[in-house]
Amino acid sequence: CWVLDVVYVNRPIQKFWVLETVARIPYFACISILHLYESLGFWRAGAELRKIHFFEEWNELHHLQIMESLGGDQAWFDRFLAEHAAVLYYWVCIGFYLVSPKNA
Repeated sequence: CWVLDVVYVNRPIQKFWVLETVARIPYFACISILHLYESLGFWRAGAELRKIHFFEEWNELHHLQIMESLGGDQAWFDRFLAEHAAVLYYWVCIGFYLVSPKNA
């Protein structure tokens, strides 16, 4: 994203931390929708898929923790940008999963 390239010029650790924060969101959204579908009785075969998405998110978590240990989350602006982008992206992903799970 060129916006991140401009905002985070000469700040690769902070940029990577923001990206890793946002990169976890599709997995959270998919797991949320799978739980919703199972709770409503629409689809009961999601256990294995939830497990796969959990481990993919787990992988992103480790990247995030490495970037945090390198100081990627120290600035208020970086946390603000990452957290707000993540919330927005979560709801966009939820919308995609609700409309067309196969294409999401």
